[in-house]
Amino acid sequence: MRLRPLRSFIVFLAAALAATGCGGGKPDAKPSEKKVVVVYTPHGDLGIEIKKAFEAAHPEITAQVIDMSGGNLLSKIRAEKDRPACDVWWGGATTDFKKAEKDGLFEPYAPDWAAHLPEGAKSPTGGWNGTYLSPEAIMFNEQKLKKEDVPDTWEGLLDPKWKGKIVIRDVRASATMKTIFGAIVYKEWKRTGKEDDGFAFLEKLHANTGKYAPTPEVMFSDLAGAESPYQLAPWNQFDAIGRKVNHGLPFGYVIPKETPVIVEPIALIKGGPHPAEAKLFYDFVTSQEQLLMAAKKYFRVPARGDLPKDQLPEWMRSFDLVPMKIDWDEFDQRIEGWIARWQDEIRVKPLAQP
Repeated sequence: MRLRPLRSFIVFLAAALAATGCGGGKPDAKPSEKKVVVVYTPHGDLGIEIKKAFEAAHPEITAQVIDMSGGNLLSKIRAEKDRPACDVWWGGATTDFKKAEKDGLFEPYAPDWAAHLPEGAKSPTGGWNGTYLSPEAIMFNEQKLKKEDVPDTWEGLLDPKWKGKIVIRDVRASATMKTIFGAIVYKEWKRTGKEDDGFAFLEKLHANTGKYAPTPEVMFSDLAGAESPYQLAPWNQFDAIGRKVNHGLPFGYVIPKETPVIVEPIALIKGGPHPAEAKLFYDFVTSQEQLLMAAKKYFRVPARGDLPKDQLPEWMRSFDLVPMKIDWDEFDQRIEGWIARWQDEIRVKPLAQP
């Protein structure tokens, strides 16, 4: 009897069926076989939520969402120019995105919805597009202050009654604080014609500042602490709301009468290692579904003007922002020099005591 060829065929057939999943459908990818997309972002909890939702929608892809300070992202991506490790840069200051685009770090991408972005919220060549609009604000501890007692102008922070009661996120590493400090210098420069007047303003603010916090979390803890002397912090609106609703911190906010409103962009990195997966992530983040989620749960004002208003949070439907008038090209040319001067001339002086 010649059974060996038949037995060999059966073994081969079984192995082939096992390799193809036997049922005719595509098997779930093993962890070692999964595709990857690498994302740099300062978006914290929102980034984690989007990662989970994206991976649920695309189980064949692992999203490596790496959180880092907005002020450090440009230097990180510049350092990786010759061997990009990142696929998508999501969030941060428009100023930094413009610099990166000028350096040739982005792969142009212009989805159809970009036509619904307001002026200044997208690159004319498709290098980056806005996701959210973020007004800067004065955040305060509601257990220590009444809202009517909180300054409604940036000038109000200079009142001697706030001496030692202000905590500020370390400026160099923060896109938010660079924007606030830069806008203060810009405003005074345009008002008087002298940049020195902007630095005189920042010096008075420094004289009222009790601490520069190394991370946002330290700033939040200092502001929330019942035994802490800190009552105010220049920061942004969405974190003030989000930390109260999602984390139970006693924060309120006031948007000053003239305040910078930053656009938070998203971009594809030129030469990124996973270009197909990068576009999938980009499209996912900027979809109507995810923008509405971010608006409802994380209080992020969408930059797109084509979302159905009746699906936005009620307070956002009639949200009327009057941004500080800033020539962002002028701002972009000067901001790094301004922050360096502040660091060298003002930051080194003693902090205020309450």
